[in-house]
Amino acid sequence: MPTYRNNRTTQIYWRNVLWKPGQTRALTYFVPYGDLGLTVTDALPDVESPVLLSEDVVLSAGEGYLAVIPYAARILISADAITGTATLGVGGKEITLDDKTKYESTPLAWSKVESISLISAAGATVRLLVEEVL
Repeated sequence: MPTYRNNRTTQIYWRNVLWKPGQTRALTYFVPYGDLGLTVTDALPDVESPVLLSEDVVLSAGEGYLAVIPYAARILISADAITGTATLGVGGKEITLDDKTKYESTPLAWSKVESISLISAAGATVRLLVEEVL
């Protein structure tokens, strides 16, 4: 199992797992160790990342964007307008994204959300993340 160590002086908490300062934990699933500030002490066996799509989408005024989501039985989608205002199309619904509103889905069946769309009237940058539910 991949093993991760907290070399910081503060605790790190992620998805119901707590690393106290100096603590090492072995987990059977992917951990975004770099983003969390953890150090890999044993990388084997390698586990696949649940991230299916991760990008900052830059939309010009009036421009649309369509993302086809790679297959996974169930997925989670999050979208956040970093700049501007955009409309996210997901599962037949339209959600406005701006500096006050972002989108975080519950687990969704891939068969109902095989793709997602973005559009902005005045231009925007949207941080988009699609993950497989493990």
